[in-house]
Amino acid sequence: MPTFLIAPDSFKGSISATTFCQIAQQVILQRQPNATVITRPLSDGGEGFVDAFLYAELAEEKTLWCAGPLGRKVKAKWAWMPDSKTAIIEMAQASGLTRLRPEERNPLQTHTTGTGQIIQAAIELGAQKIILGLGGSATNDGGVGALKALGIPFKNAQGKEIGLGGQALNTLHSIENVPLPLLNIEWVLACDVTNPLLGEQGATRVFGAQKGLTPQAEPILEQGLKNLAEKIALATKIDVKHLAGSGAAGGMAAGFMGLLNAQMQSGFEVLSSHLKLKRLFEQYSIDFLITGEGKIDAQTAHGKLPQRIAHFAKQQNPLCKTIGLCGHLTSNRQVLPEFDALFSIVSHPMDEFTAIQNTHTLLAQTLDSILGLY
Repeated sequence: MPTFLIAPDSFKGSISATTFCQIAQQVILQRQPNATVITRPLSDGGEGFVDAFLYAELAEEKTLWCAGPLGRKVKAKWAWMPDSKTAIIEMAQASGLTRLRPEERNPLQTHTTGTGQIIQAAIELGAQKIILGLGGSATNDGGVGALKALGIPFKNAQGKEIGLGGQALNTLHSIENVPLPLLNIEWVLACDVTNPLLGEQGATRVFGAQKGLTPQAEPILEQGLKNLAEKIALATKIDVKHLAGSGAAGGMAAGFMGLLNAQMQSGFEVLSSHLKLKRLFEQYSIDFLITGEGKIDAQTAHGKLPQRIAHFAKQQNPLCKTIGLCGHLTSNRQVLPEFDALFSIVSHPMDEFTAIQNTHTLLAQTLDSILGLY
């Protein structure tokens, strides 16, 4: 009987990667009761990153009440690996878009303080390594809210602490000494975004609109991040402006790379290593890989998670059938040759709201149809 590996990202706004795995497992075993089904929910560093570690039983779950993107208290989840003193933290848990109603989105005001509070809790537990998943952010503050919460002083011209939010970066005059204990921690930023901090492909211009940015506010935020980069360069001699990935999570990557010497690593590579995906292919003869996310489009070919896992599967076993599922499909196998088949779960014309409301059913129906083909 065949062996299936189910390894998706989340369908943002509708179902988590974990829920996708549960639906797929149920459908497959209904059709083929003797099949082997291995489930590994994945994440590129954004939504579901912590869950991927918890689901694979690699870490203990921790929770913390902390500040949301506008200061309102939220309950955030993170993961702890006591043997290696490693914390896995997903910035979207505290500072993500899902923490706000659409009308509340405003990157001039939103901040990453809550993420800093989670990191501080991990440090107090004895963390020697912190893996910070970046993605799905509601913020454009360069990570300053989080870094302030960790005790790094960001001063204005009068020597007082600057405020919170993206627009406050314009008042930054100097960054005081970074507390030494922070520099003794190994910092890994898990993210598949390669955008620089500034410019046409930068944090503000590319990701600002989804965070509620208005055209009038764009230059304020761009100038704020530019000012932050200049002050980081003065403090540490590290020029973060054009570093690949420094624009991730509203420039949070830039703040952590510039002040804490954090190293950027692909979210897929971080998970692949910890989940020992290579060993999985050595242990099992995997016949089918089923992956996916909300959209499979032109961006997917630039190393997004479904493309990475499909490519990986073909490397391990060229005979493995790779199947990609999504809600919104605008690409094809010519652009994504790693896939044997690509399907949208939206089987007939419907508006986005209806599709999101019915994702569970649409996914199950599509999987059932696919299994009938093989």
